[in-house]
Amino acid sequence: MRKLKSKHCNICYSDSPKFPSPITSKCTHSVLACTSCFEKHIESQIEKGILQNIKCLQCDEILDYHDIKRIVNNELFQRYDVALLRHTLRQMKDFRWCKRTNCGWGQIHNGGDDAPIVTCKACGAKSCFTHDVPWHEDSSCSKFAEQLLRDTAANQAYYDRHTKNCPKCKMPIEKNDGCEHMTCFCGYEFCWLCVY
Repeated sequence: MRKLKSKHCNICYSDSPKFPSPITSKCTHSVLACTSCFEKHIESQIEKGILQNIKCLQCDEILDYHDIKRIVNNELFQRYDVALLRHTLRQMKDFRWCKRTNCGWGQIHNGGDDAPIVTCKACGAKSCFTHDVPWHEDSSCSKFAEQLLRDTAANQAYYDRHTKNCPKCKMPIEKNDGCEHMTCFCGYEFCWLCVY
C-alpha cells in the first residue's frame, strides 16, 4: 500500500496529506492550505450566515456549490446545503415557516395579505402571513398592527428615558442602580449625570 505524501500547511503549520486541488476552477495559485483549514474557513462563514459568497482561503475567488461539496466533509456539506435551502426559501415572498416550536415545516401561502391565516400542513398551527407571527386570535391584522405600533412606541419611550449612549463608542447603556460612575463594555469610563 502506497503512503500519501504529506505537505506543509501554511495556515495551521501542520503536515497533512489532504489538500484540496483545485480549490476553484478560477484559482490560479498553488494550494497552500490543507483541507482541514479550508473546512474550518467554510464552517466559520456558514456560522456567520455567509452562504453564497464564500471566498477561497487564499484569494478572492468565490467558491461555488460544487467546490464546497468537493472540499468539505459530508456532515458539513449537509449543514451548508440545509442553510442554503433555508436562505433561499426566506427570499420567497410567499413562503412562511411554521411558528410552532419544533415543527420545522414551511410552505408557500398563495393567499397573501388578503387571506392572512396560514395553517401549517404538518401540524395545523395557525400563523399570520402579514406579520409572520403566531395567529393573533383576538384581533384582526389591522388591530394587531396598531397594537404593535403602540408597543414599539412604548419600548422606544422606555429606551429613551432609561438609556444613554457611551460618549466613546455610542453603545446604549442602561443604568440599574448604584453610583453615577459608568464603565462601558468598550472600557470607556464616564459620569452618568454628565452625559446628555
